[in-house]
Amino acid sequence: MKRSVVWILRSCLVLGLAAIPVPAQETNPERETLVVAPGNDFRAALEKGVRLKAPGQPITARLLEPVYAGEVLAIPAGATLKGHVSAISAAPKRKRARRLLDGDFTAPKTAHVTFDQLVLSDGTMLPIHSDSAVGLGRVANSQYLPKAQRPGIRQKVKGAMAPLREPNKLQRLGEAVVTSLPYHPEYIDQGTVFDTALLSPVTVLIPIQPDTVSRQASDYLRLHLLTPVNSNTSTAGTQIEAVVSQPYYQADHQLLYPAGTRITGTVQNASAAGWMKRNGRIVFAFSSVRMPDGTTREIHSTVGGIQAERSEGLDVGKEGEIKATTSSFARLLAPVSLVGPSRAAADTTLQRTAWSRSVEGRKGFGLLGAGAAQASAGTAIGFGYFGAAKRLCDAFITKGSNVELPVNTPIFLRLDSSDPSVALATR
Repeated sequence: MKRSVVWILRSCLVLGLAAIPVPAQETNPERETLVVAPGNDFRAALEKGVRLKAPGQPITARLLEPVYAGEVLAIPAGATLKGHVSAISAAPKRKRARRLLDGDFTAPKTAHVTFDQLVLSDGTMLPIHSDSAVGLGRVANSQYLPKAQRPGIRQKVKGAMAPLREPNKLQRLGEAVVTSLPYHPEYIDQGTVFDTALLSPVTVLIPIQPDTVSRQASDYLRLHLLTPVNSNTSTAGTQIEAVVSQPYYQADHQLLYPAGTRITGTVQNASAAGWMKRNGRIVFAFSSVRMPDGTTREIHSTVGGIQAERSEGLDVGKEGEIKATTSSFARLLAPVSLVGPSRAAADTTLQRTAWSRSVEGRKGFGLLGAGAAQASAGTAIGFGYFGAAKRLCDAFITKGSNVELPVNTPIFLRLDSSDPSVALATR
């Protein structure tokens, strides 16, 4: 009898468990393997400033541009690159001399960074082998726009104030205070951009996209330079080469140029910078496309824009001419800087306060000048004139700036309506 009761209880328990619905396991979307070939460029920016100490210290940056393999998105923007400082070298003597004139006795250093790990948005970590990269300052797009589409003064001011709204304000303020000292540690600033190229292939898993995914037509053909361009060293006829960094679709969303397509061209004209603030300029054009299948075709295009360091002040003209510019604000401010010391020199009865003396001294020789200017009003006036002379030389007398576009510089190419490939796509 007991065995029968036990058997009945066991049977009910089994039937009850079988009746409980079991939630279906979530299935991961189907994925396919994609190989990112060597030579692809990773453009990443430092999200937080780092004090430069010694080789080997870790560096973390965020991917700014997506990486494509053909027409397939392999690595989206926003992925994390982890690496380290591989070497530290001395900066050019010109930069060292400029610092000395500003009362800064710290020897400038250049950090060489190597990235060895890629972290995707889902947490997947992939080892990578890349070359060493030197950081660029904050970059900005310089594109030709018709007069009606150019930003107004309000938009320009808003763009100039954008860095002030970025995160880590207290850290950046502290770095600015420290670097104003006559001798201070070096920093790799927030927003520093690194261009690093893969030296070996990387295998990633990507979701399988349906064929119905929309392909948006592009306004510009996006390239990365493979040949450095310099208005001082490049001459007319110099061969240049670039690679398509993002797939280019035209008209009925037909793929014209997949990522990885090589484009060749020549420098048409170049003028080196000269004294009296005569800036350099250069014009180059691309004329031949080598498709992935080995075939070549002609291309008719104009450089519509570039992405370079904001401090270089490069400008792109309607016909694709790239020229360096001098800040109009700097030219206006240079003569104005003479007002302070001139007023003090003309009015001998003017009693200069400690604050006003420090301001004039700082203009001439940094914090050391601000301290030395407290000795007398004459010393403050001398430092004020010294600072004004430096600004006048920089704005009107010294040698101008050359157009320098290093390897991996992004180029925005505008295809002409007469281009054969465009005409073929619009049929």
